[in-house]
Amino acid sequence: MKIFTKIIDVVSGMPTHLINLSGEVYNALKESRIKDGIVHVYTMHTTTGLTINEDEPGLEQDIPKFLSKLIPEEGDYYHHHYFAKDGRLAVNAWAHIRASLLGGHLTIPVVDGKLLIGSRQNIYLVELDGPQRRRVVIQVMGE
Repeated sequence: MKIFTKIIDVVSGMPTHLINLSGEVYNALKESRIKDGIVHVYTMHTTTGLTINEDEPGLEQDIPKFLSKLIPEEGDYYHHHYFAKDGRLAVNAWAHIRASLLGGHLTIPVVDGKLLIGSRQNIYLVELDGPQRRRVVIQVMGE
């Protein structure tokens, strides 16, 4: 069994932003030289999520719009408070809740050096509290 790990930095440009990571994942798989196994993609942040969906501009607008209707920024959230310990103000409970619904990791099978993913499927990091610099771990495991 071989394990290959690549950590990438991603910069979001909007408060809620779908960023297509498919190219980065394909590159990591190629670099790994692993032929059969899995690719695991993991975000290191609690206000981002990961999803697999179609690369279509309308969806890239619909998903943030739906999330904002489902979990609005205005709300009586318990997370909104002042951290006296370090002087920070927490006012992004909605981003944490949205991220929890999306999830922070994806696993995709690899067979014969190729991702077993649908022809229209793409791998997205979903920024929920941007714009910010984010780190994503791409780990390929197998033989």
